[in-house]
Amino acid sequence: MSLSVIMPNFNHGTVISRALRSVLQQIPGATEIIVVDDASTDNSVELVQSFAEQSPSIRIIRHRSNQGVAAAMRTGIADASGEYLHFLAADDLVLPGLFAAALTAFAANPAAAFFCSDVATIDRAGSLLSLRPLMTPRSTSGCVSPSAVRKSIRSSDNWFVGPSVIYRRAPLAEAGYFDVDLASLCDAVTVRLLAFRHGFYYASEILAVCSVAPETVSGRTALSATEGRRLINVASDWVERRFPEDVGVSYGQLFKRRLYFGMARLRLVWQGARLNREAIAQLPGFKDLDRRIIDITCRSPALSSQLVLAWISLRLRPFGILALLKAAVRHMAFRGRRWAGTERIILQVLRH
Repeated sequence: MSLSVIMPNFNHGTVISRALRSVLQQIPGATEIIVVDDASTDNSVELVQSFAEQSPSIRIIRHRSNQGVAAAMRTGIADASGEYLHFLAADDLVLPGLFAAALTAFAANPAAAFFCSDVATIDRAGSLLSLRPLMTPRSTSGCVSPSAVRKSIRSSDNWFVGPSVIYRRAPLAEAGYFDVDLASLCDAVTVRLLAFRHGFYYASEILAVCSVAPETVSGRTALSATEGRRLINVASDWVERRFPEDVGVSYGQLFKRRLYFGMARLRLVWQGARLNREAIAQLPGFKDLDRRIIDITCRSPALSSQLVLAWISLRLRPFGILALLKAAVRHMAFRGRRWAGTERIILQVLRH
């Protein structure tokens, strides 16, 4: 079974080496590692070329002008030959066992369109932050059928975290790969479409690491009220028009509320005391009363983020209460021995 890794890169010279090393450490290894450079101006191209001199599986494709991450992904797809495709951002990394677990799951579950697992998040300094996804599609590893997706997604969502997702190429091609009009949400929308159509395999173990920072593509989108609203409208409209008829409209509106909630949460996390209250208040359905409440809660620096998030959750109702409680219990249980073990593995990969 052949697996192609596609790594979009734009000025990630400070971190791309660790991403490449993490892929090269996988057993079994990738058939090919295609780095698509989106017109970088730093030293990242030279770093990739030095890796390619030592590892024949690595090759680089260069865009003459910056076209965005979705276009870079499509460039890599056009050049890839693998039966399975993995898209790894240059500032993320994979942990030992990801490829082996995915290929084993695909062999045992031929209907699954993709594989995904738990993911640890880190900051720019490499410090461990949290466990993702916040909510899981099932409590143990196993296949999630299209009917199970339809049932669970009513109260839970965001099960798929980029660096852990490995696609079976045929259903991804049938879906049209990734639409560049969806920009940073292109993979988030496509992976949900595949889940509704074919189902997927979820592994309840941490097999990848995702960088979380305001400077990332998704971070910049979340912090831009104008771009965030535009992209959310494009994505929800895309879902309503192209998802299966029995879920398109209903899930499109639910997905829209969840995107607004997710972007608002990131603004609260990253902006803190510099919170853009007006941007938060521009969420769908919010009225003058909401603005007044948000303004009042923001006057309490110690609790403003928690209070605003609680109010947004109450008003948008993005997830079911039971699903949120299960997520909280899961994360509390994760702290301790398993957290320390994960941190040790990540540090080993980072320092290799």
